[in-house]
Amino acid sequence: MTAAIARNAAASTLTSTHPSIWIAPVGIAGLAFLAGEGPRPLSALQLVIAGMILFVGTIVAAFSRRFMRSDPRRPSYFARIALLIGSVLLFVLTNDLLAFAAAWVASGILLASLIGHANALPEAREAATRARRTFLIGDLALLAALAIVGGHGGTTDISAALSRSGSLSPLAGHLAALLLVIAAAARCALPPFSAWLLSSMTAPTPVSALMHAGLVNAGGFLLLRLAPILEAAPAARYAAVGLGLFAALWGLGIMAVRPDAKRALAGSTVSQMGFMIMSCGLGAYAAALWHIVAHGLFKAWLFLGSGSLIGMRQREGVPISRAAVRMAALVALLAGVYLAFTAEVGGELVALTLAVAAAAATLIAGYGAPAPRRARARLVGLVTALIAANAAGLLLIASLYEAHAEPLLPSPLLIALAALFLVAWLLQAARMARGAALPPALYVRLLNAGALRATRTGDLA
Repeated sequence: MTAAIARNAAASTLTSTHPSIWIAPVGIAGLAFLAGEGPRPLSALQLVIAGMILFVGTIVAAFSRRFMRSDPRRPSYFARIALLIGSVLLFVLTNDLLAFAAAWVASGILLASLIGHANALPEAREAATRARRTFLIGDLALLAALAIVGGHGGTTDISAALSRSGSLSPLAGHLAALLLVIAAAARCALPPFSAWLLSSMTAPTPVSALMHAGLVNAGGFLLLRLAPILEAAPAARYAAVGLGLFAALWGLGIMAVRPDAKRALAGSTVSQMGFMIMSCGLGAYAAALWHIVAHGLFKAWLFLGSGSLIGMRQREGVPISRAAVRMAALVALLAGVYLAFTAEVGGELVALTLAVAAAAATLIAGYGAPAPRRARARLVGLVTALIAANAAGLLLIASLYEAHAEPLLPSPLLIALAALFLVAWLLQAARMARGAALPPALYVRLLNAGALRATRTGDLA
């Protein structure tokens, strides 16, 4: 009797399975066909991004089936999720400027609609309005850039237009590249456009997961897809590096002061997007693509699991000893010496060395802190796994995506840029070890970043 009930339950589960489980296998089969038999072969960039979108979209759709089961607007929600995934796949896979622009704009409209899904709440309506206004600025910048490139090339074919973009006048080329950086910054939520992402916590949790895993990364894909325009404009590349550097530090500050899990994760996303845009500006395309994939998968997992943090007791931070900070500084110094004596210093090498050095510094800090031996052993295993995964993923992407740009900065400046991140980590570690607080004005500014007018007075709670 029990076995029969179990079989019936299993059969019922199988027959009522949501169609979302077929998104990934059908989509991957379609990608395989397009890559092998399609009218135009897909690039490694398109295949990697499309595969990630299909994978995350399938998980989000399956998760949403249970999460949204009592929502009265459930059919509308799933329809918009499907259209959103479709619009993203369209601008990733298309080679037509008009289709690219239409899908890009549509994805922003659909995302803003999902941010305001709970439209009965004034906070949700205001967050959706803020996202629409920000996307409008970025979309207008993108349309203007595409008009310059397509008009000059006399074609709507992206590949042909890019091949002819080298003959743009210096003024037109720099203008188009700067407009692309603005469009990427708006979609990636880099300052001064970060408020839309920080206020988007009114969206359902699955939407936040999809947003941070795929939609926010679209700015990085835009710069990678249209990289020849950016490469011909050094001023735009410097702007991308400077803006990305500031966003990386600004987002880190937001993450450090926010008491709520979802907005702290949003601050982390701002920081990660800044690092990704900076990598694009430096010409480290493989590092930027690996960053998109790794950040997308990891952040989707964090958002889908954010509900489990409710009611959990916060762990006390482990103080970092002065000896550990000194050892971390030594690791940073040795990394700089290694880079200085390397014959060719590229963006990918800087990104990889930076990640390894930061992970090693964290490992040393764990050894130097008065933590139990078992906890230190777990830290050793975790950091070692992170170093290995990061190195393997970056090398794999670099082997698939063989696009390179002329170095933007000489080796000493690249070393200084990597050292800046390590110094920022060391200063933060030292500040936490002392128990020092941020300046009150900066603390309040970071805490209220992205606060909505409807909830500004209660946002400090």
